[in-house]
Amino acid sequence: MKKKFILNLKEELKHEDFIEKNISIPFDSLDLPKEYSNGSKDVEVHLYIIKEKEGYVVSLNINSDIKVECSRCLEPFNMDLTGSNSILFSKKLGKNKELKEKDLYTEYLKDEEHFDINELVREEIIVQTPMKPLCDENCKGICPVCGGNKNENLCNCESKSMKKDSPFSKLQVLLEKKKATK
Repeated sequence: MKKKFILNLKEELKHEDFIEKNISIPFDSLDLPKEYSNGSKDVEVHLYIIKEKEGYVVSLNINSDIKVECSRCLEPFNMDLTGSNSILFSKKLGKNKELKEKDLYTEYLKDEEHFDINELVREEIIVQTPMKPLCDENCKGICPVCGGNKNENLCNCESKSMKKDSPFSKLQVLLEKKKATK
Protein backbone atom coordinates (compact mmCIF):
# COMPACT_ATOMS: atom_id res chain seq x y z
CA MET A 1 0.00 0.00 0.00
CA LYS A 2 1.40 3.36 -1.03
CA LYS A 3 1.49 5.91 1.76
CA LYS A 4 0.53 9.47 0.78
CA PHE A 5 1.63 12.48 2.80
CA ILE A 6 -0.96 15.22 2.46
CA LEU A 7 -0.80 18.49 4.43
CA ASN A 8 -3.67 20.86 5.06
CA LEU A 9 -1.68 24.09 4.83
CA LYS A 10 -4.69 26.22 5.67
CA GLU A 11 -5.24 24.37 8.95
CA GLU A 12 -1.55 23.81 9.84
CA LEU A 13 -0.68 27.50 9.42
CA LYS A 14 -3.86 28.91 10.92
CA HIS A 15 -2.15 30.04 14.14
CA GLU A 16 1.51 29.77 13.12
CA ASP A 17 3.66 31.66 10.61
CA PHE A 18 5.68 28.55 9.70
CA ILE A 19 5.83 24.80 10.19
CA GLU A 20 8.81 22.49 10.21
CA LYS A 21 8.51 18.73 9.67
CA ASN A 22 10.75 15.72 9.14
CA ILE A 23 9.12 13.02 7.05
CA SER A 24 10.27 9.56 5.92
CA ILE A 25 8.57 8.70 2.64
CA PRO A 26 8.75 5.10 1.38
CA PHE A 27 10.54 5.18 -2.00
CA ASP A 28 7.94 3.00 -3.71
CA SER A 29 5.14 5.44 -2.77
CA LEU A 30 6.63 8.17 -5.00
CA ASP A 31 5.48 6.60 -8.31
CA LEU A 32 8.83 7.21 -9.96
CA PRO A 33 9.65 5.73 -13.39
CA LYS A 34 10.74 2.08 -13.34
CA GLU A 35 14.43 2.88 -13.95
CA TYR A 36 14.60 4.53 -10.53
CA SER A 37 15.31 2.30 -7.54
CA ASN A 38 17.02 2.60 -4.17
CA GLY A 39 16.70 -0.77 -2.49
CA SER A 40 13.40 0.09 -0.75
CA LYS A 41 14.95 2.67 1.59
CA ASP A 42 12.91 5.65 2.69
CA VAL A 43 13.50 9.15 1.37
CA GLU A 44 14.22 11.48 4.28
CA VAL A 45 12.65 14.93 3.80
CA HIS A 46 12.98 18.03 5.97
CA LEU A 47 10.20 20.54 5.22
CA TYR A 48 10.08 24.16 6.26
CA ILE A 49 6.93 25.98 5.14
CA ILE A 50 6.38 29.70 5.64
CA LYS A 51 3.04 31.41 5.13
CA GLU A 52 3.29 34.43 2.82
CA LYS A 53 0.77 37.00 1.65
CA GLU A 54 0.52 35.46 -1.83
CA GLY A 55 0.91 31.83 -0.80
CA TYR A 56 3.55 29.62 0.82
CA VAL A 57 7.31 29.29 0.57
CA VAL A 58 8.29 25.64 0.82
CA SER A 59 11.92 24.76 1.53
CA LEU A 60 12.75 21.11 1.38
CA ASN A 61 15.92 19.14 1.98
CA ILE A 62 15.98 15.66 0.49
CA ASN A 63 18.35 13.00 1.76
CA SER A 64 18.37 9.87 -0.40
CA ASP A 65 20.18 8.06 -3.14
CA ILE A 66 19.00 6.15 -6.17
CA LYS A 67 20.44 3.31 -8.18
CA VAL A 68 20.88 4.30 -11.82
CA GLU A 69 22.81 3.04 -14.82
CA CYS A 70 25.89 4.92 -16.03
CA SER A 71 25.35 6.31 -19.51
CA ARG A 72 28.92 5.49 -20.59
CA CYS A 73 29.80 2.09 -19.09
CA LEU A 74 26.22 0.85 -18.45
CA GLU A 75 27.14 -0.28 -14.90
CA PRO A 76 24.64 0.39 -12.07
CA PHE A 77 25.75 2.79 -9.33
CA ASN A 78 24.25 4.69 -6.40
CA MET A 79 23.81 8.40 -7.08
CA ASP A 80 23.49 10.78 -4.13
CA LEU A 81 20.35 12.94 -4.27
CA THR A 82 21.00 15.00 -1.17
CA GLY A 83 19.96 18.56 -1.92
CA SER A 84 17.67 21.43 -1.07
CA ASN A 85 15.31 23.73 -2.91
CA SER A 86 12.85 26.52 -2.14
CA ILE A 87 9.64 27.01 -4.09
CA LEU A 88 6.95 29.68 -3.83
CA PHE A 89 3.47 28.21 -4.13
CA SER A 90 1.09 30.98 -5.10
CA LYS A 91 -2.63 30.84 -4.36
CA LYS A 92 -3.30 33.23 -7.25
CA LEU A 93 -2.91 32.30 -10.87
CA GLY A 94 -1.01 35.02 -12.73
CA LYS A 95 -3.13 37.12 -15.09
CA ASN A 96 -0.20 38.42 -17.12
CA LYS A 97 0.39 36.74 -20.45
CA GLU A 98 4.11 37.51 -20.25
CA LEU A 99 6.26 35.60 -17.77
CA LYS A 100 8.68 37.46 -15.57
CA GLU A 101 11.83 35.98 -14.01
CA LYS A 102 10.18 35.57 -10.60
CA ASP A 103 7.43 33.46 -12.25
CA LEU A 104 10.02 30.80 -13.06
CA TYR A 105 10.37 30.04 -9.35
CA THR A 106 6.65 30.08 -8.61
CA GLU A 107 4.17 27.24 -8.82
CA TYR A 108 0.41 27.56 -8.65
CA LEU A 109 -1.10 25.95 -5.56
CA LYS A 110 -4.23 24.10 -6.67
CA ASP A 111 -5.55 23.10 -3.26
CA GLU A 112 -4.00 24.36 -0.04
CA GLU A 113 -6.07 21.91 2.00
CA HIS A 114 -4.58 18.89 0.16
CA PHE A 115 -0.90 19.72 -0.39
CA ASP A 116 0.72 16.52 -1.72
CA ILE A 117 4.23 16.10 -0.27
CA ASN A 118 4.81 12.89 -2.28
CA GLU A 119 4.27 14.70 -5.57
CA LEU A 120 6.62 17.53 -4.55
CA VAL A 121 9.39 15.09 -3.58
CA ARG A 122 8.82 13.03 -6.75
CA GLU A 123 9.26 16.12 -8.94
CA GLU A 124 12.42 17.14 -7.06
CA ILE A 125 13.99 13.70 -7.51
CA ILE A 126 13.24 13.70 -11.24
CA VAL A 127 14.59 17.25 -11.65
CA GLN A 128 17.79 16.44 -9.71
CA THR A 129 18.52 13.31 -11.78
CA PRO A 130 20.73 14.13 -14.78
CA MET A 131 19.60 12.98 -18.22
CA LYS A 132 22.86 11.08 -18.66
CA PRO A 133 24.08 9.98 -15.22
CA LEU A 134 27.77 9.11 -14.92
CA CYS A 135 29.32 6.81 -12.33
CA ASP A 136 32.43 9.02 -12.49
CA GLU A 137 33.23 12.16 -14.45
CA ASN A 138 36.24 10.32 -15.93
CA CYS A 139 34.33 7.15 -16.86
CA LYS A 140 35.91 5.61 -19.97
CA GLY A 141 32.75 3.80 -21.10
CA ILE A 142 32.56 0.56 -23.06
CA CYS A 143 34.62 -0.51 -26.06
CA PRO A 144 32.52 -0.33 -29.24
CA VAL A 145 34.45 -3.28 -30.69
CA CYS A 146 34.65 -5.91 -27.90
CA GLY A 147 32.01 -4.45 -25.54
CA GLY A 148 34.31 -4.57 -22.51
CA ASN A 149 34.19 -2.02 -19.72
CA LYS A 150 37.23 0.22 -20.29
CA ASN A 151 37.25 1.19 -16.60
CA GLU A 152 38.01 -2.43 -15.65
CA ASN A 153 40.07 -3.63 -18.60
CA LEU A 154 41.89 -1.32 -21.00
CA CYS A 155 41.92 -2.73 -24.50
CA ASN A 156 43.28 -1.45 -27.79
CA CYS A 157 40.50 -2.82 -29.99
CA GLU A 158 39.61 0.61 -31.36
CA SER A 159 43.14 1.43 -32.53
CA LYS A 160 43.49 -2.05 -34.11
CA SER A 161 40.13 -1.63 -35.82
CA MET A 162 41.02 1.85 -37.04
CA LYS A 163 44.30 0.59 -38.51
CA LYS A 164 42.57 -2.36 -40.22
CA ASP A 165 39.72 -0.24 -41.64
CA SER A 166 41.92 2.68 -42.62
CA PRO A 167 42.16 3.53 -46.32
CA PHE A 168 45.96 3.42 -45.85
CA SER A 169 45.87 -0.20 -44.69
CA LYS A 170 46.27 -1.25 -48.36
CA LEU A 171 49.67 0.46 -48.36
CA GLN A 172 50.76 -1.80 -45.50
CA VAL A 173 49.88 -4.84 -47.63
CA LEU A 174 51.96 -3.45 -50.51
CA LEU A 175 54.91 -2.78 -48.17
CA GLU A 176 54.77 -6.36 -46.86
CA LYS A 177 54.66 -7.75 -50.45
CA LYS A 178 57.66 -5.58 -51.38
CA LYS A 179 59.63 -6.86 -48.34
CA ALA A 180 58.75 -10.47 -49.23
CA THR A 181 60.06 -10.10 -52.79
CA LYS A 182 63.48 -8.81 -51.63
